[in-house]
Amino acid sequence: MKRITIRDVANEAHVSVTLVSFVMNAKRDSQGNLDCPVNPKTAQRVLDVAKRLGYRRNFAAASLRSGKSNTIAVIPNDISNKFFAGISRCIEDHAQSYGYNVFFSSSDEKASKLENVMDTVLAHNIDGVIVAPCTGGEAAIQKAIDAKVPVVLLDRDIESLHGVGKVLLNDCSAGVMATEELINKGYKKIEMISYTLGISSFSERERGYKEAMQNNNLYEYVKIHYTSYDDARMDVEKIISDAISRGVEALFLPTYSLSALVLAVLKKLHLKTPSDLAIVGFDDSDIYSLYETTVTHIVQPLTRLGEESVKLLVKLIKNKSSYNEEEDTILLAPQLIVGGSTAKKE
Repeated sequence: MKRITIRDVANEAHVSVTLVSFVMNAKRDSQGNLDCPVNPKTAQRVLDVAKRLGYRRNFAAASLRSGKSNTIAVIPNDISNKFFAGISRCIEDHAQSYGYNVFFSSSDEKASKLENVMDTVLAHNIDGVIVAPCTGGEAAIQKAIDAKVPVVLLDRDIESLHGVGKVLLNDCSAGVMATEELINKGYKKIEMISYTLGISSFSERERGYKEAMQNNNLYEYVKIHYTSYDDARMDVEKIISDAISRGVEALFLPTYSLSALVLAVLKKLHLKTPSDLAIVGFDDSDIYSLYETTVTHIVQPLTRLGEESVKLLVKLIKNKSSYNEEEDTILLAPQLIVGGSTAKKE
């Protein structure tokens, strides 16, 4: 079957190829109207002809001609992760309002996979990249920087990378906020469970926990238990059993997956929160309100993280030579939602 070209549309609509190009490449405003210097009736006639003939834009050819693909890449560690799934939805919606399509792919916390994904998106002339860096991912991200493709780091920072935008949660503040909630309710023997990923978001939350304990003369009780994704289920049960035997009063859990796992282990061991162990979890979830005792947790502003990352990336795409580290680093505040799991210690 013969491929319908832009010239076929022009001939059928009795207009020039240039005019058809204007119409087919035009963006739409918030009301859905075409934003192009063509009479609306003529533009509609061109669209009707294109639809009737079955014309499809050749995005690869248009990209080569213009040097732009109107596509951005979003690379989280795991798009099925509740946190990144929520942000990705916001990014997709907001990117479309700027006229960009979105390419998604997960790194699975593997530097080698991130490098393969980056090679693929760069080969497709992507206009910009939003990426949640994994450990060892510097080299892959540097490829985009060297190719003059704007990059925004989302949720996780890599201080050694320069010339990139950053949209981050104030994770140190989140750690302080969670720990001080427990301290203010009368808990002293407060410990933390974290992952051995070596990423900035966890290390900053750990720093906040330590700072709050130090500032309240409780540093002697500081203890961070580390586990991996693969070993977490087995490790957490051992950690909680040991903590109970040592008289630990509370735990700060810096991610949703650990929060959910701890709640499951408490139920399995017939322990209750806060009477046996007070807890502060992370990220928002229905499970926190459905659990026997509502759970105090730190909330990240998903919508703002998504919107700000797209807004910043579009700015960098339009002004590649005007990067400013201070202006192009956006730090968002966490929020504490108080539940029954941090009720005042009797």
